[in-house]
Amino acid sequence: MISWREQLREAILDYRYLLDRGYGSKPSLDLITGRYGLSREERLLLFRCIHPEEEVLRIREKVGLVEPLVVDGFNVGLSLVNAWSGEQLFLCDDNFVRDLGLGKRKGDSRLLDALVTVGELLISLGLEFRIVLDSQVSMSGELASRLRVMGFNVSVVSKADKEVITSRGTSLTSDFVILRKSARVFDVVSLMVDRFMVNRILDLVD
Repeated sequence: MISWREQLREAILDYRYLLDRGYGSKPSLDLITGRYGLSREERLLLFRCIHPEEEVLRIREKVGLVEPLVVDGFNVGLSLVNAWSGEQLFLCDDNFVRDLGLGKRKGDSRLLDALVTVGELLISLGLEFRIVLDSQVSMSGELASRLRVMGFNVSVVSKADKEVITSRGTSLTSDFVILRKSARVFDVVSLMVDRFMVNRILDLVD
């Protein structure tokens, strides 16, 4: 559990400065971690949530809902499962909500419920969407089958990131690489949190 402290705030400012000056993330993280005595979780927080300002601005400019929507299934589903499990949520500098779970609950039975909840919300908003799952993740085929029985449009592919990036419409994900490469993006996890009060979000934008 990360607690806000002055050293962490200073670490974020210094890390962002180094990134904006063109320094790589790993050497910058090594320097900042040593300088401020960051914990493993605090170091991961910086890596996941703090990015070069130029890239952040580009992502913010691409936010919108242009149909069809392409849901990065495991990314979105696991974010919600982690929130249900009490994991901390962070509003990162690109205005996307992330946790620090790193996919550790891919076998959680609640993943189906999470994707159904997301799907039902999108349906209630009258939005056309497709859920993309990575075939390399165990049980993805079974998960897709159960979602299809419920009437959802699901694709199981070997390269889910590429599928989400190259598909027409809007990418629903918090994966920074996908956000950088997609034409249009949207944070459905943040919408879920706002609608259902899933968990409290720590704002790192400022």
